[in-house]
Amino acid sequence: MPTLTSWKTLASLFLITALPACAGFEVNDHQGRIEIRDNGKLVFGWQSAPIKNPRGGPEFAGSAYIHPLCTPSGFKLTDEQPSDHLHHFGVWWPWKFLGTNGQKFNTWELQNKQGRHIAVSATVTSKSADEVILKLVNQSEIKTTAGTADTTGTKYQPVINEQTTLRFARLGKDAYVLDLTIQQEPVKGKKIEVVKYRYSGFSWRGTPDFKKANSRMQTSGDHNRDTANGQTARWAMVSGDVPSDPQKGQATILIMSAAPKNGGTPERLRVWNSKAGTDAQFINFNPVVETTQTMDAAHPGVASRKYRLILADRSIKPTEAERLWQLWK
Repeated sequence: MPTLTSWKTLASLFLITALPACAGFEVNDHQGRIEIRDNGKLVFGWQSAPIKNPRGGPEFAGSAYIHPLCTPSGFKLTDEQPSDHLHHFGVWWPWKFLGTNGQKFNTWELQNKQGRHIAVSATVTSKSADEVILKLVNQSEIKTTAGTADTTGTKYQPVINEQTTLRFARLGKDAYVLDLTIQQEPVKGKKIEVVKYRYSGFSWRGTPDFKKANSRMQTSGDHNRDTANGQTARWAMVSGDVPSDPQKGQATILIMSAAPKNGGTPERLRVWNSKAGTDAQFINFNPVVETTQTMDAAHPGVASRKYRLILADRSIKPTEAERLWQLWK
């Protein structure tokens, strides 16, 4: 958690003005989704139960993801179940492949029915007008022959237990900050490996409003959408126009990884370049691009991860993004 001094410095980068007396966060559970509203406006959702009537059929009934994720003006920065990838869910972090007992299970593409990452419980541990903290319990599961089948007829068993602390807070009048601390460990008696693959782990599927022509990607390594794929990064951000309301101008999502601070395995980016056949923006921070890692305390790159997201109603310059990362404790 940042010190008071670092928070003051961080806040100084944003527009700080007196908030209306009625302004403040409200939290409620709406049909299996924990929602945060800012003065009545929906700005955040945590899917704490499988979504009902998912596109593509019951196998796509995902949970344990963030959507919507908005700026203070209400501009939605995430997408849920886009038509090209029905298994993409806003901000989410399943592993592509988990290995155990000589077998490999895909927990990313739900439609394969090999595995999944699910929400177990969510508790609001702290709430104020400007900050909400959630304690999340999630699990990664793989297909099994024993147990009770779900609505698709598939039987699953948990292999990874997860506890995540999620903090959503106001950062001046034109930005929010989202902090995620993810702790994972194998279910007792299990040896689990996170198998190397070109994409896996923490991901953001961008708003369909951010297209090739009106949005720009920048990373800490001075890479853009066409050069960032496969590169290491402390942070990556996308800024773009708000086409639904030109008066709002620009919006930005800045995604920061603590891996370089914590001495973990460097995370490499998976992004879609401008020739990928889609306008969509996608960013994945992946610690297993180069090597498989065992899920245990000796491998914090997969067992213990931290991310910070800044959601702003304006563009953020690379120098400012780097300063924000340096201030992060």
